[in-house]
Parts: sequence; C-alpha cells; structure tokens
Amino acid sequence: MASLIGVCGFTGAGKSTALEIIREKAGGDRIYLGHAIYTALAERGLPRTAGNERQIREELRAADAAALARLNAPAIARCLATGQHALIDAVMSLAEFEFLVGHMSCPVHLVHVDANFEIRSSRLKERPERSMTPHEVELRDRLELEKLKIDQVFRSATAQIPNESSIEEFAQSLATFLERAGL
Repeated sequence: MASLIGVCGFTGAGKSTALEIIREKAGGDRIYLGHAIYTALAERGLPRTAGNERQIREELRAADAAALARLNAPAIARCLATGQHALIDAVMSLAEFEFLVGHMSCPVHLVHVDANFEIRSSRLKERPERSMTPHEVELRDRLELEKLKIDQVFRSATAQIPNESSIEEFAQSLATFLERAGL
C-alpha cells in the first residue's frame, strides 16, 4: 500500500539525502513542499532569490499555516493514486503535518532526521548550492524554532534517525525504519 513518508529536521541534517535513500530502498516520488513557493514566484514574475523566497514563504504561511502542504496536496494525491509512496521534503510546521495526516487516506510516516549543530554547520559550509555560515545556520535554527515551532514537528515524528556518522550507518538506520514500518 502506498504511504506518505515525510521528513523533518533542521537545515543540513540530511533530509534530502534521507529521501534519496528511502526512494532507492522503497520506491516513491519526491514532492518538495517548497515547490509552492516557486510557483508563486513565477506567477508574480519574481526571480528566485533567497529574499523573494522568504517573503513568499512567510506570506503563504501567514495566510494559512498549512499552505505549503495544502498547495501540494493535488501532487501528493496523484502520486499516491499511482500506488507510489509520496516522499515529502520537508514538513516544517505542525500545521503542515496535521494537514497531511488529516487529508491523506493512507498511512503517514514522519522521519525526524537529526544531526548536531557542528556537523550540520560543517556540511552547510561546504554545500556547493546554498552554502551557509555557522552564524546563518544558527539564525535559521532560531527562526524555525520561534516562527515554525519545528520542535513540535520533531515530537510528532514516528521515527528519529540520527545522521552523525557514515552514510552507510545512516542508510542502515533508514532501512531499519522502513522494515519496521512495513515499507
């Protein structure tokens, strides 16, 4: 049976990598909730810059805390209708998670990908696209905690997977999660 598998975690924890591994092991289609922001930017004729993305994201969430999940619901439903797992990148607010649980007629799993600040900062400093300084990571963490209350999302997760060692150990932890979840 097709399931919705979402990931949550601070920036740099390895959410996208987790979904790549899950897709390799269980199949499915990745659905990036932030795509709704890109659509809104295109509709307004605005370039994709960090500032424009932030402005649109904040406007959408101010109008509807579950906006990113709601705007992607048709794509999620189409994916599930084909029998594929919907791999959600990334659930960042409790309202988004509650929307997904309440509006999808399939099992919903939420994986909290976790890594400490030092590891995430190191990864993000070296990331070729959208690199961040440790100070920027700290500010982003604070924003996600204060505005989005992301810690509430973490507490709602059905699994917590640490990503602080090798990619092989991370992949094994994800495989164990999939096995336990019957996926």
